[in-house]
Parts: sequence; C-alpha cells; structure tokens
Amino acid sequence: MFAVPAAVGMDPGAASRGTTGRLKVSAQAALATTATRPLIVRGNTWYVRDSLSSDPATTTFSYGTSGDLPMSGDWDGNGTLTPGVVAGNTWYLRNSNTSGIADITLTYGSRGDIPIVGDWDGNGSFTPGVVRGDTWYLRNSNTSGVADIALTYGSADDRPVAGDWDGNGTFTPGVVRGDTWYLRNSNTSGIANTTLTYGSAGDRPVAGDWDGNGTFTPGVMRGANWYLRNSNTSGVANVSFAFGNACDIGLSTASTLVRERGGRPLAASLAGRHMTVLPTGAKVVALTFDAGANAAGLPKILNALQNACAPATFFLTGTWTNAFPQDTRLLRLRYPTGNHSFSHPDLTTLSDAAVRDQILRTQVAVQAGAAYDPRPMFRFPFGASDARTLSIVNALGYASINWTVDTLGWKGNSGGQSVSTVVNRVLANLRPGEIVLMHVGSNPDDGSTLDADALPTVLSALSARGYSLVTVAQFT
Repeated sequence: MFAVPAAVGMDPGAASRGTTGRLKVSAQAALATTATRPLIVRGNTWYVRDSLSSDPATTTFSYGTSGDLPMSGDWDGNGTLTPGVVAGNTWYLRNSNTSGIADITLTYGSRGDIPIVGDWDGNGSFTPGVVRGDTWYLRNSNTSGVADIALTYGSADDRPVAGDWDGNGTFTPGVVRGDTWYLRNSNTSGIANTTLTYGSAGDRPVAGDWDGNGTFTPGVMRGANWYLRNSNTSGVANVSFAFGNACDIGLSTASTLVRERGGRPLAASLAGRHMTVLPTGAKVVALTFDAGANAAGLPKILNALQNACAPATFFLTGTWTNAFPQDTRLLRLRYPTGNHSFSHPDLTTLSDAAVRDQILRTQVAVQAGAAYDPRPMFRFPFGASDARTLSIVNALGYASINWTVDTLGWKGNSGGQSVSTVVNRVLANLRPGEIVLMHVGSNPDDGSTLDADALPTVLSALSARGYSLVTVAQFT
C-alpha cells in the first residue's frame, strides 16, 4: 500500500490557511444527489456560481495563497461543497465558503503527485486521492495515513478526472486523453466502462453533476466559455455560458484542477535533430523562458502573461527548481515546464554518465516542484550539443528544443542591450512558428531584467501583427 512520507517543511502561505481543526463527523446524503456548479479561482480569490449561467458569482471569498492547487468537495459530509488547497503534500480543507483558516489539515502523497478528490467509499464525505504516473492512491478519511485503495488506470500523460459516472454514490476514476474520455465504474484496475469523445484536445476538462440527477458527466472550458453535457455519451453541449475570463483557474464545486501534466513520449520526428521553429504555417509564436540563475524577473513576467492571457513555456534547471520552490509552484498551475539540465554546464564536456545525471536529476526536481513531467522538452545549456549528447537526450525520451531567436536580454544594459533591442529582435525574426528565447533571471552585473521589462510590449506587438501565442508542448 501507499505510505505517506514525512511532511515537507511548512511553506510561507501555511499561516493563511490555518492549522488542523477537529474533523466534523456527520453522515448525510452523498453529494451525488446535489448538482455541482462552476467555480473560478483568481489568485487566492474564489468565485462560485449557484446556477449554470453567465451571471456574476453569487459567492466570493479568499482562501489559500497563489500557487496552491485548488479543489472543492464536501469534506465533512454535511452536503455543502467547500474549498481546499494543496501545497506540497499538505492539504488544507475548509468547511464553509467563507474566508478563514483551514478546518482540517493533513499530509498525504508526495510533492509532484496529482491531487484528486472524491467520495471513494460512498459515505457522503470527500477525501484525498493522488495520481502518480498511472497509479491511483485513494484514502477514505481526511487524516494523514496510507492509502485505503490503490489501483492502476490510464497512462502517465493522461489528465485524471474523478466522478460518480454511473450514479451509484461512489466516485471512481476517469482519464481524458485528447478529446476522448475513458470512465471506469469501480475503484479497481481495469479497462474503461464508458468511452466517449467530448470537447477538443486544447480544452480544459471539468466534470460535475450538472443537472443534479446523481451522475457526473463531462464539461470543458474553452477560454472563458463553459460547455457542459448531461450524459456520458459523445455529442454537443446541453448547457453553455461564459464565466470568469480565459486566465482564470476553473473547476467544478466537486473536483480538483485538471491540467495537462506532461510526460509524453518522444515522437520519432523529433529525434536526431534540434527544433528551432514550430512545425506550423499558422501565425503563432512560442515564448520560452529559461530559469537557471535567479527569479528576479519572474513577478513581472507572470503579471504580463496573466494580463494578456498568454501561454508560455518555461525551461527550468534543477538547481533553480530547488532554490525557488514557491516560484516553481506558481508555474505549475498554468505553464508547461521543460528540462534545462541540473546545473547548466556545457554537456559536451561531460561524460555520458554525467550527462544522464544532469537530465535525470532535473526530471525528478521538476516533477516534484512543478507537478509536471518535463518530457519530451529539453533545452541544452548554452545551446551547446553534439551528436553524442543529442543521442543521450533522445534515449532518455527528450527532444532538443532550441530557438528561432535569442532576445539577448540576458546580456543586460551593461552588455549593450535594452528593452528596445529585445522587442526589435523578436519582431525582426517574426515568422510562423517562431520560438523566442527569453530569461527569467537578472543580469549578474547590472541587475537588469530586460526580457521581463520588454514582455508587455512584445505581447502587444505580436497581437498587433496578428500573431497568437502557443506553448512548445502543443507541438511535441
């Protein structure tokens, strides 16, 4: 069975979530008899709708801190769905839709697991679960401890969802792969009982009992638009509405955040070469940010991306990931993260074993810190590679992701660069599929953060020229 490791150190946001409260014990009707509703999380502010409509939120409150993974469930079995967050492997659950501290605090799973919640035993209370690779570890009480149920289902790169798919009162696994939903009706290993197509591969899946009939069914978010279906069959939406904006985190009042988690296999077309431009003729650009030195420019970068609702891809070194755990947590909510080696050496100067160590140590660090498997995205430090190192990278399941243009913002003002030169280099090399290399850190000599400072202008200039933003992960 699944043993929970010792709790990680308390994070800076723990005080705002509160300490352990007494678990209320009440056995009431299971959630499956009550319709679920959409909610959005913006920063640490929660907006909940009491109906399936485009009206403003009926309930608004603050809970958790930025970077926490949000969820919602009936933690005490009283029939009311309330918020929870996970930071590391610590769960903070609140029993009312109001601002305040956690009523329940527990440790479960490991950093890097995918949290998922449900009523696994049909007793009316939601409890924790985690997905690690293709293995699900489910616990039947809101206390620290080992898994009560362990099963394998789906694949390591699927998006896990949970729900009462057959209306029998018990939550069971499901996965979304592209636009196909595979739903199982028991908490055992096996094949899907129901398979259907719904939404598109780029949508954000969300599941709920939208019509209150006791059965969970699919939904998707596409930008700020929600499309919900009332049966577990392929077809069109029964209900659609706008709620929130395209940059909000959306989920149902009875689910966790469902996001892409990486770990895709290396495509044969990406082996033996370096990707310097995305394979598309569409007017799209991929902004990529390398993080290896410090995080001085990250607040400006995340603010600019959020304001523009712009996707991006981050390449993290293992040392940066370990040194900046809170910043890594901020990335895990929205952005695919690639592998940029552990300590940023010139890999061509290292032995085969040392090259592998640089890559595999970073893979572990990024999965733990960002809850994202960086495969198959790898970026060589300095862009330095040869046939030997590329072969090692490919053998470990990674493609080499280079760039179309380096903004040179990392050189700083002391290196003759400026905000204008950064913007001009992006636009001078503009073409469909352009991959832009930028950096998260500051120049070590003058402290400038030119890429971060230039980003708002870059975003508006690309939009003005009819270009939209994509992630590298969409093309690997």
